Amino acid sequence: MDDACFACARIAAIQTRSDPGFLIELSESYAVLSDHQGYAGWCILLLKTHEEHLDRLPAERQMRLAGDLARLASAVRTVFDPKRLNYECLGNVQPHVHWHVIPRHEGDPQPDAAVWVRPSAEREAGIPEAEREERMRRLKQALGAQSQG
Repeated sequence: MDDACFACARIAAIQTRSDPGFLIELSESYAVLSDHQGYAGWCILLLKTHEEHLDRLPAERQMRLAGDLARLASAVRTVFDPKRLNYECLGNVQPHVHWHVIPRHEGDPQPDAAVWVRPSAEREAGIPEAEREERMRRLKQALGAQSQG
């Protein structure tokens, strides 16, 4: 674990059951609801181990991670019914391999641009706790339903 890594810190919180955004443990990753909900349903998939380069993972892990990503995306689509889903694995600011799954909805500002071009105050918007809990409940339900199908 890298003490300066946001993903490693969040994983440590997940493992001690103190991360309020934790959704589900998947084969290679943990899925969380992003603290930032400027785009309703924004989730993050965190690789379980601190690795900085997706291409350096063994092919089997890459395939399992891709499956995790597809499973989370399916749940986000089911719950939020977005017009599009953006998938982003950047690593410029936080090098730990992680994916942002960002629903894009009708009426989003600059729908043809990545969310990162928007003002941080817009992206990093919080929501009332009751609404956050409801999003969490619905996502967990959708992720659970997938495991039975």
